[in-house]
Amino acid sequence: MEADVHRNYLSRLAFAGDAAEARYHAVNLLARALCPVKGVRSFATYQVRIVSISETGAVLQARNITSLTDHFYLCLGQFEILLTCTRVKRQEGRLFVRFSKPEESGFIHALALIDFPLTTLQRLRGQSSRRIEMRITQPGMNI
Repeated sequence: MEADVHRNYLSRLAFAGDAAEARYHAVNLLARALCPVKGVRSFATYQVRIVSISETGAVLQARNITSLTDHFYLCLGQFEILLTCTRVKRQEGRLFVRFSKPEESGFIHALALIDFPLTTLQRLRGQSSRRIEMRITQPGMNI
């Protein structure tokens, strides 16, 4: 188990002004974690399972959970939705992460209603609820 120590100034900023306790939804969604590779302008990709999600963060599981960097992107769909994440702590094979900015409640609720885990690895545009469609990044947008 890791201590709740903020590793750098970005981590400290991510937690400034925390107020109310977030309400987490139990989910079973697959996603890609895109981790920047040091010294190279590319990303390492890992498949992760989101087991719990709220407007401010998520709880992840993965075989290679220790490989995830302090800051990474959660990718839903075929690179259609990117959520910027900061690692908070690792505990019992789970990784607790914080989103760089709070997500809309409607979007999180729509994700919680998805009942087939592979859905979030497939193309979302034209295949998902209106709330998810509204959150999809426009083609040509880069990280």
